[in-house]
Amino acid sequence: MSRLKRLKSVFERKFKNKVEVREKDDCVILEGLLNDWQDVVKAGKIATKFGFKGVVNLIECRGLQKEKPSRPTFRDAKLEGEKVDVLIIGAGVVGCSVARELSKWRLKILVVDKEPDVARHQSSRNAGMIHPPIAPKPGTKKAIYNKRGLDLLPRLSQELNFPLQMNGLSILSDSYLAVLAYPFIQVRAKKNGVERITLMSKERLKDLEPNVFDGFSWAYVISTSGIVDPFKMTLAFAENAVQNGAKFCFETFVESMDLEENKIVCVHTNRGRIFPKVVVNASGLWSDYIAELANDRFFSIHPRKGEMAIIDKKKANLLKMTLSKPVLSQAMSVTKGGGLIPTVHGNLLLGPTAKEVPYREDYSTSEEGMNELIRKHMILLKGLSPSDIITYFAGTRAATYEEDFIVEKSSKIENLVHAAGIQSPGLTSAPAIAEDVAKFCIEILSKTMNVVPNEKFNPRRVSEPQFNKLSIEEKQKLISENPNYGVVVCRCETVTKQEVINALKGFLPARTLDGIKWRTRCGMGRCQGSFCTPNIVGIISEIGIDPLSMRKNSEGSELFIARTRGVKL
Repeated sequence: MSRLKRLKSVFERKFKNKVEVREKDDCVILEGLLNDWQDVVKAGKIATKFGFKGVVNLIECRGLQKEKPSRPTFRDAKLEGEKVDVLIIGAGVVGCSVARELSKWRLKILVVDKEPDVARHQSSRNAGMIHPPIAPKPGTKKAIYNKRGLDLLPRLSQELNFPLQMNGLSILSDSYLAVLAYPFIQVRAKKNGVERITLMSKERLKDLEPNVFDGFSWAYVISTSGIVDPFKMTLAFAENAVQNGAKFCFETFVESMDLEENKIVCVHTNRGRIFPKVVVNASGLWSDYIAELANDRFFSIHPRKGEMAIIDKKKANLLKMTLSKPVLSQAMSVTKGGGLIPTVHGNLLLGPTAKEVPYREDYSTSEEGMNELIRKHMILLKGLSPSDIITYFAGTRAATYEEDFIVEKSSKIENLVHAAGIQSPGLTSAPAIAEDVAKFCIEILSKTMNVVPNEKFNPRRVSEPQFNKLSIEEKQKLISENPNYGVVVCRCETVTKQEVINALKGFLPARTLDGIKWRTRCGMGRCQGSFCTPNIVGIISEIGIDPLSMRKNSEGSELFIARTRGVKL
C-alpha cells in the first residue's frame, strides 16, 4: 500500500472523511473542515509520520476566520524599480544575521520587513536564552545549527558589542530516574556536541544556588548555556550589516511575485517593485506565505504561543543559573517546559508556556497563562511572590509540523533560499544558519556574476556606550564631554537623554516608542514608562521630530491625535 493510501486510511478512522489528502511534489496537502483547532494541528503532525518531504496543512477550523498577515495600509514608490543582488524578506534575527554575513561580499543587499523595526515578532518575544544543544534530536538541522551557533556567539558578542552571559542551566528532578538516565543523556548530549553534563545532588546544587526550593533530589547542570538581549543581538547584526553597505526598508509588505522559467524576476510590495537576483525567505511566522507566493510551498507554520512574566530587578540576586523542572511527560514533547531565566539586564523571567494557537500574531496574555507560570515556575525559587511581577508578554514560535528547521536552496525556484521554521533554538542557531544561507546565495549568484569579497568589511559594530554599565569615573568623563549624559530620563533603568537621542539617530534609528524602549530600556522598569514617556516626547520634539508622527509601534498606535490649542509639542 502506498504512503498516501496508508495516510488516507488513518485519516478516515480518525477524522471520519472530513479531511481530504493529496500528494504534490513529494509533499502531502491536507484540506477539509474540522471543529477543533487542536485536531487541525493533530492532523498535520500525523501526516509527518509517512515520509513526505513536507506537510501543507490547509484544513480550516469551524468558527475561526482564516488569518491574514498584518500589513501597512499606505502605498508609495520608495522601492519602485529597485535592482538588488539579494533581497532578504524578514528582519528578524535570521534575516539580519544573513544580511551581515552577505555584507562580507561586494553585493547590493536589501532587507525588507512589514513592521516598523527589526525583531518585532518571535526574535524579540522570547526569553533570550542561549540553548546548549541537548534537546534537539541528534542529526537534525536543529541540533547541527544549535551547536554551530553556540560556538560562534562568544566571538560575535565581542565583535558586535551585544551582551552575552554564559550563566549555565540547571534541570531539576525529584526522581531517581535522573540518576539511571544519566549515562544515556550523556551519550545523546555528546552526539550533539555537548562535552559534559554534570549530575549533582540537591546539597551540591544548593551550595551554588541556595535559594532554589527543596522539592527536588537531583539536577543536571550544563555550563554551556547562556543569556542575551534578543532584540539588541538582532539590532547588532542589522547595524553592522548597514555599516558594511546593506540597506533596510521597513513597513514593506510583499504582495506578490512574478516568476519566469522557475526564477523570481520581480517582487511586488506596497512600496514598489523590486528586481532581485536572489531572494531569501527569512519571514518567520509568515515564511509559508512567502513560499506560496514563490510557488514553492512545501511546509506549513502552525503557531505555538508562549506567555512569559517579568520579575522586578530587586530579586536579581536570588538566582544566577537558568532553572527548569520539566515533568516526565515533556520528555517526548516539542517544548522544553520553560522555567526561571535570568536576563542580562538583571530581571528574572518566568516561562514560557507552550500552547498551539490558530493565530500567528496573537500576543494576548491570559489569566490561565499567568496562573500556570506562577504554579509551575515561581515555586522553584524561594523569595518570589506574584507581587514581584512587573509585566508580562507573549510570543509565538514559527513551528513546522516536522519540528525542524528548513535551511536550503529551493528545489523548484532557482534563485530562492529558504530559512524557515526557525523556532527555538533559533536565536542560538541564527549565526550558523546565516553562514549557510549566505553560502547558498553566493553559489546562485556566482552562476551569473563575479562575486568578490568586500575588502572594506568591518566585523566590529560602531556603538554608543551604555551609561548604567560604566564606572563612576567613566560616567563623569562622559558627562563632562556631553552634558546630555547627565540628564536621567528613565529612573528605573538609569537611561540618559543622550542615549535616547542616540536611539533616534542611529544606523537604524528608532521611529516608534517601542523602538526607543527596546534600544535604551526606557519604560522597561517597574513603573513601565509612567515617568520617562513624557521626557521622551520632549526629546523627540527637541531634535526636530514631530510628536504627532510618533507611534507606540505599528499603524494605529499613534501617541497623539492632535495638538492642544496653545500648546507646542
